[in-house]
Amino acid sequence: MNVRRTVVAAVLAATVALSLIPGSAATSAAPEAAAPVGAQATAPAGAPVPGYELAWSDEFEGVDADGKGLDEAEWHYRESEKAICSNSPDNVSVSEGLMHIALKREDRNGKEYTCGGVISKRTFGYGYYETRAQLWGDQGFHSAMWTTGLADYVPDTPKYKGPNNRVNEIDGFEVDSHKPDEFTQVSHWFVPHHVGNPGRPYTGPDSSDGYHTYGFEWTPTEVRYYIDGKLTQTLPKAGPHGLQNIWLTTLGYTSPVDETNLPGETTWDYFRYYAPVTSADDESADTVVVDNGDSAYTETGSWTDEITDGHREVFGYQDKEVRRSEDPGAAARWTPKLKSAQPYEVFVWNPSFLKTGHKAATYTVTHDGGASDVVLDQTEAGQQWVSLGSYRMTPGAGRGVSVTGGTSGSGVLRADAAKFVPSVVVDNGDDGYREQGTWRASDKVTGWRGTGTRWAGAAGSTARWTPELPKSTRYDVYAWVPDSAADNETVIATNTSRYTETGRWAASSLRGWDGTPTRTSNDTSATATWRPDLKEAGKYKVYAWSPTNPVSTTAARFTVTHAGGSDATDVDQTTGGNDWVELGEYEFAAGTEGHVTVSNAARANYLRTNVVKFVRVGAETPDPAAYTVAHAGGTTEVQADTSGGTDRWVRLGNFAFDAGSDGYVELGRGEGAQGLMHADAVKFLPTPEDDAGRPAAPQNPQAFVRPNASNGDSVLHVRWSPVQGDDVLGHHVYLDGRRITWKPVRRDAFRLYEMLAGQSHKVTMTSVDRSGNESAPSAPLSVKVPADTKPPAPAAGVTAEATNKGAVLYWEQSLEVDLHGYHVYVDGKRITDVPFGNPVDAHLRALGFPVEDLTNNTEHELAVTAVDQTGNESKPTPVRVTPLPMSVIGIEDPAYTEKGTWSGSSVAGWLGSKTRSTNDTSATATWRPDLGAAGSYEVFAWVPNHPNSTTGARYTVTHAGGTDAVDIGQTADGNRWVSLGTYAFAAGSTGDVTVSNGAGSSYLRTSYVKFVPK
Repeated sequence: MNVRRTVVAAVLAATVALSLIPGSAATSAAPEAAAPVGAQATAPAGAPVPGYELAWSDEFEGVDADGKGLDEAEWHYRESEKAICSNSPDNVSVSEGLMHIALKREDRNGKEYTCGGVISKRTFGYGYYETRAQLWGDQGFHSAMWTTGLADYVPDTPKYKGPNNRVNEIDGFEVDSHKPDEFTQVSHWFVPHHVGNPGRPYTGPDSSDGYHTYGFEWTPTEVRYYIDGKLTQTLPKAGPHGLQNIWLTTLGYTSPVDETNLPGETTWDYFRYYAPVTSADDESADTVVVDNGDSAYTETGSWTDEITDGHREVFGYQDKEVRRSEDPGAAARWTPKLKSAQPYEVFVWNPSFLKTGHKAATYTVTHDGGASDVVLDQTEAGQQWVSLGSYRMTPGAGRGVSVTGGTSGSGVLRADAAKFVPSVVVDNGDDGYREQGTWRASDKVTGWRGTGTRWAGAAGSTARWTPELPKSTRYDVYAWVPDSAADNETVIATNTSRYTETGRWAASSLRGWDGTPTRTSNDTSATATWRPDLKEAGKYKVYAWSPTNPVSTTAARFTVTHAGGSDATDVDQTTGGNDWVELGEYEFAAGTEGHVTVSNAARANYLRTNVVKFVRVGAETPDPAAYTVAHAGGTTEVQADTSGGTDRWVRLGNFAFDAGSDGYVELGRGEGAQGLMHADAVKFLPTPEDDAGRPAAPQNPQAFVRPNASNGDSVLHVRWSPVQGDDVLGHHVYLDGRRITWKPVRRDAFRLYEMLAGQSHKVTMTSVDRSGNESAPSAPLSVKVPADTKPPAPAAGVTAEATNKGAVLYWEQSLEVDLHGYHVYVDGKRITDVPFGNPVDAHLRALGFPVEDLTNNTEHELAVTAVDQTGNESKPTPVRVTPLPMSVIGIEDPAYTEKGTWSGSSVAGWLGSKTRSTNDTSATATWRPDLGAAGSYEVFAWVPNHPNSTTGARYTVTHAGGTDAVDIGQTADGNRWVSLGTYAFAAGSTGDVTVSNGAGSSYLRTSYVKFVPK
């Protein structure tokens, strides 16, 4: 078949990046052998952003001889109904090197339109994702490239019967066809409940006017978004890592639909995934890993498994078994069984888990020189190995690392694994580091573990690292190569002291480079100046980021003052901007004499400012630093290969060294080289030579599934005899030909949770070595997940809140791991067509389930049942409620009015509705009911909560007897109905509730008010 896709596995990262994490899944078979697999590729091997390598792509060239047909071995069709359309496999086709998603006006499954999309069967993790597409431009449709995992309860893939793997969602782009140039780029995650990580809308190219390229880069600490190669925004806190499926979809979404040009289509040129390039710089012979649960791991204080609502949610190094503690006196310790006395680099696996991690986790490394503390913010460090530094340790002397919750921070302390890697690290400033020539400390560029770096610009300057090696053997040698841009360029934003203004200026809502703020002025005599403090004299290119808007000036005059005088460049700020504009290349003296000033040469409309940068000529493509490695066999000249990016360890090669301090690494640069060079650290790891051979397969494999009757979970247990060897990293486990381990497992066992009852699978195991070689698979083992015939426990904590001609049901989250959702009954009749309630969103029940079309002043029996994924249904839990003819007023009702300055808020109100907020302390809001009868009414306000809210929201009730005021804090103990009292009201609209900010500070918030007859 003629499908252009590639699996690139030349480095270890590519062999793990396409794998599945614990709890993930896929359904179609992979090749029987687990060694690197490749097909003829025409996609470019070079990544659009540094640090990645093409791992897999579909160029949509079809599976048939005529170039047609979607590769159904690689893709699910998206099915089921969503918004205003029915997703149909019939709407997806491949021809002429494109995937087509048809958009049609046709009735199907209760919807008036059909649409479609595809979902990968492969799963992907950290890396760079990219597609190229032409989208729709008439109102009604919504296109997106996004990631999320699969589960049996997800209706979009009815054929999927693998384990529950819905962890997170990254929206590479979303765009509505009525605004084809406005893109939403956000992320979400679903554990322990749904959390949104909203970005800001980005206005870019018209997605319907031709093909545009959309990409996003997912790292352990952030997500970066790109359109047509331009960075559009960066979102921190990428959420928990879970290898997920990629979705390419177009939905009918926004009514009314413009049917003028239907049927229509969106077309997709390719999808490409680029895996992170790594170099095994944290692995060497005799590495020791201690995971929680091992005998070398101990705890004091109160610790529990990380389980929420029955689900194991946090991803550790090699499984989903992580420990947590909220005990201030708790501690965990990893004490390795080391083989020899030598230096070890100590790592801990950070089980990053959103905002709940401890912000000052204190790791104490006990070594031959004493004890050293390293404080880590577990919410910021990302889900990855974090180096604590290099220390000399002696076996049997109680060496190791412990963690406690430091007093300078708070949060949930989590513990997973620690790793002790034999290695010798020589950092700048250590005894083994020497310099010749002129070197200076950098105040901008950081190195290994965030430490300082050294820089030199003069030819002939050298830096040398001389290690004290513990034994004669072969070593992998690495140099930490910093990102030197901060020293080679000076960037000045409008919110820094190097930017000054004359005349009248104001902040602008337009965003500038990388989301930085912009400024604007309609004072035609106003000017702004950017004045750098340049490290060295020399030639610099000068750039300005020019924001654009139709009401901007047509001639923003940028005047560059340099060593040779001054030069001016006029820039039209009405069109074609939102990009860097080169102002020229000039000689500058060191210091602050040079500068750029902008003025409004057109003397009309708005002048806008953002960022100016000064880039040392040659720094954009600097000559690579030259390293000389002196080893037992002589000396070898090596140029650092930074094609995989900087701010990382770059491998210089594998060399034989004698014990002691005869070897060294020296950094230098020849005459005429451009840019600055930076010296930081060099690492020596004892490792065998690169090995092209495959390791042996694991022996004595076993696999079985054990149901957990207490919570409905079915757990796959896999065991084997580990393969021994200095270069063996661990083992991978495959389910039906798809890898289910993210990192190689060093233990002799592995568990996969949340298997679907009644399914049959094949399990195999492989070994993987440090060079990325993977063994042939073990003999396949057949496993059967037992059928589930036990109903879930009945819904607990069911309550009903009366409304006008209806009710709202609330209940507690079921701890059934294989929960599918809930059914709701009214007077014995089921009103839910399918189970309600996303099992991964524990907060959904708290928002309430509205029941409508009940009879006022009549008692009704409501009931809730729990349903598992097999279809077993619990006994009903009944509750009785009598609807009343009350008046319920929300912020979108005409009976709600405001005075002062108000805006929409992301804080949820009653039933998850929208809320309003204001920091105008004189602002008020009023709910005025039209009551059908005079009488006594109890008045309630739904009180939204947020830490920055007012501590004194004053609710003033105007009733038949006068007025009464109730002050309620909106910072805590809210997000619920709060009674304001019971009062007499006349019929009609003479009564009301008005809220004001009684505290006179912070944000006042509004949601619903209701008047309930007594």
